[in-house]
Amino acid sequence: MKKSILLIAILLTGCAGINTVKDKPQLYNGKFDGVHTRLSHCIVNKLRSDSRWVINSQQFKMWEYPDIAASEVYAYGLHALPEMFARISPLNPDAVFDNSPPQPVIRTYADGPYVGPEYSFTLLLKQVDNSSVAAILKGERYEGRVAWEGLLKCALDLNIHE
Repeated sequence: MKKSILLIAILLTGCAGINTVKDKPQLYNGKFDGVHTRLSHCIVNKLRSDSRWVINSQQFKMWEYPDIAASEVYAYGLHALPEMFARISPLNPDAVFDNSPPQPVIRTYADGPYVGPEYSFTLLLKQVDNSSVAAILKGERYEGRVAWEGLLKCALDLNIHE
C-alpha cells in the first residue's frame, strides 16, 4: 500500500511540470541608442520581412509597460500558438492572412515566471534614459541570433535617420 501511494505521488510530481514552459537562456544583452517603442516596432518589421521562412513565419506579440518604460517582443513558431488555426496558418496555401503588424498591448509589468506558450525568443527593451535602451534577449540560439543582428541594424538605422 505504501509503495503504491509513493508511486502515485512520484507520478503526480513528475507530471505536474509537463505543460509548463521553462525559461530560456539569456543569449544577449546590451545598450543601444534609441527609444524602446521605436526599436521594438523596427525589429518586428525587420524580422517579418526576412527572407528565411523560419524567421518570417514567426508570429509576434508585443507588450508595452509604461510603468517601467519598457517594451517586450515575443516570437512564436507556428506550432506553439494555441490560437493558430489552419485558416490563418502561413503553411496553408488557401489561408487568409492578416499582414498588418502586431499591435502592442499596454499592460503593467509583472516580473515572474513565464506561463504562455513555447516561444522562440523574447526581447525586453527597457528605457535607461531619454536616449538609450537596455536590451535582453532570451531564447533559441538561431532565432535569437537573427533577432539580435536585426536589433543591431535597427539601432543603427534609427540613429542614422534621426
